[in-house]
Amino acid sequence: MKSSLPSERAADATASAGNGKIALLLAGVDRTIGILATLALSGLILVLLVNVTGRYLFGSSLIWAQEAAIWLFVYLIFLGIPLAQRRQSHVALTMLLDHLPPRLHSLAGILIDAVIGYVTLVLLVASLELMQRIGGTSPTLLLPVWLKFVFIPLGCAASLLFIALQGFEQKGSPWHGPLGLLLAGLAYLLLNELALLTLAGGSASLLMVLAFLGALLLGVPVAFALLFGVALSGLALPLLPPPALAQNIVNGASKFLLLAVPLFLAAGTLMNSGGLTRRLTDFAFTLVGHLRGGNGQVSVFASLLYGGVSGSSYSEATLGGKLLAPQMMRQGYPPPVAGAITAASAVLPNIVPPSVALLILAAAANLSVGALWLAGIGPGILLALCLMLAVWLLARKGGFDAPRPRAPWRSLGCSAARAAPVLLLALIIVGGIRFGVVTPTEAGVMAVAYALFLGLFAYRAYGPSELWWSLESAAVESALIGFLIGASAPFAFILVADQVPQALVGFLTELSGQRWLILLLVNLFLLAAGLFLDIGAGILILAPLLMPLAAAAGIDPLHFGLVIVVNLMLGGLTPPVGMLAFVTASVTGVPTHQIFRALLPLLGVLLFGLLIITYVPAVSVGLARLIG
Repeated sequence: MKSSLPSERAADATASAGNGKIALLLAGVDRTIGILATLALSGLILVLLVNVTGRYLFGSSLIWAQEAAIWLFVYLIFLGIPLAQRRQSHVALTMLLDHLPPRLHSLAGILIDAVIGYVTLVLLVASLELMQRIGGTSPTLLLPVWLKFVFIPLGCAASLLFIALQGFEQKGSPWHGPLGLLLAGLAYLLLNELALLTLAGGSASLLMVLAFLGALLLGVPVAFALLFGVALSGLALPLLPPPALAQNIVNGASKFLLLAVPLFLAAGTLMNSGGLTRRLTDFAFTLVGHLRGGNGQVSVFASLLYGGVSGSSYSEATLGGKLLAPQMMRQGYPPPVAGAITAASAVLPNIVPPSVALLILAAAANLSVGALWLAGIGPGILLALCLMLAVWLLARKGGFDAPRPRAPWRSLGCSAARAAPVLLLALIIVGGIRFGVVTPTEAGVMAVAYALFLGLFAYRAYGPSELWWSLESAAVESALIGFLIGASAPFAFILVADQVPQALVGFLTELSGQRWLILLLVNLFLLAAGLFLDIGAGILILAPLLMPLAAAAGIDPLHFGLVIVVNLMLGGLTPPVGMLAFVTASVTGVPTHQIFRALLPLLGVLLFGLLIITYVPAVSVGLARLIG
């Protein structure tokens, strides 16, 4: 029955006007923070570009450039947190949440907001205390050190605002956010201010891991679940007071090596926006498009090429879902199979250089980036060949995408010439780092400058608006990875302080001193962990735990590092987390459960490839030793 009472219509109009004002407020805050985050990324790129140019062309560099870039990365991280909150970009495990009945789903939503709100409050107060206590002046920037942390409370305040008001804007459940924040405030008061609950004598690491897993299963974003566990670990043993927690997070993300992460992500985004990666796809068509299952073969081979310039599997899954999956469907591939091939192919960019996953591993395990990247080439090619064989078998069995004539040599030469400028970048990056000509961060600067030159001047592929959008997109993605890196630092600190890595090494060493059995157990453990952990979180949490085991067993650290990364990358294809499958499903419109089912044969060949990588170390370390 329609409402005809003037009072009811007036109330609806007032509510609609109020929601409109809230939407305008949130959009304004979002736009402002987006501008600041994009400026932070742009400033980081500009500072490092000027420094690299000065070093190589004029023989001098800016003494303050490194410190300024690190500060800008810290600013970017904490400006990106509220943007990801509003745009729902945080990585979270939602499979269990999605299967709850509506009433429990609503309750879970309130609890998720409560956990995020509690962590944000802890971080807000901790950063304010840190800024009050910390003293001194940066020797290179000549600025008070507390300014390095100034965007932490501002970003936290914006996040709390978005939690409180987003429900009103979205016309969903407007009181979820306020109720969640009320619970968060009560929890902070009871646990942190009044200290009414203590578990003295308990294991801080055990409590932390249980709290982390509980929050993760609830659907809390991974980074917030990590910090929730760290915060609750203080109930058993206060190893990290609030100011130390904030400083530990910042220190974890403040390694100069990690500045390469936003640089390579920006370079990949710029190449996507400029259509430069389409040149790689066209080249792949001329090389392997004539094979049985040619369009699927192109998806695999293009991912291998794309990994040489970007290093981001999520970007490749998005790009493949938009460009290659529809083409496969037009050639008769069942939509789930097309989505599965796209998702499986997206594993490759985080294995072949310049892999962002290997870059994070190098920072977490103190390994050489250049050596790790070289070690990733063999496993990347092996897994690509395994996938291409699986695609051939699927196409033959399904009777689709029949072989076609080879591309003429003239077409092959033209497509190679068009792709050469993009492929040249990969050779410059890997070769420059391996032979000590440039650092990974400098290589990232070169990648961004090269992508800008090709996109803006050589090919005129995009204008200022597309450039700004690309930088803002890269800023949010960089901030998410940076926050995850920072959140893992206190988590790892608690584990080390509680002697967990040492206990794990002792347990596995006593269980078996045989190297092959240790590798088998580690593989099983990592495959199980990959079911629940995103690749970044998995590396940051597990690499510090497992690397001492490799050293004790006499396993080459480069070989072991590739075993870790390949295992965890396969987790991107398995439920319940399976982020590559979820990204592909969201882009293609194919239900995720259908993609998971279609992935089974592809996972089978990838596991076979993993077995070879594990027990034939030459696949990974052979090239690194030959060139090194």
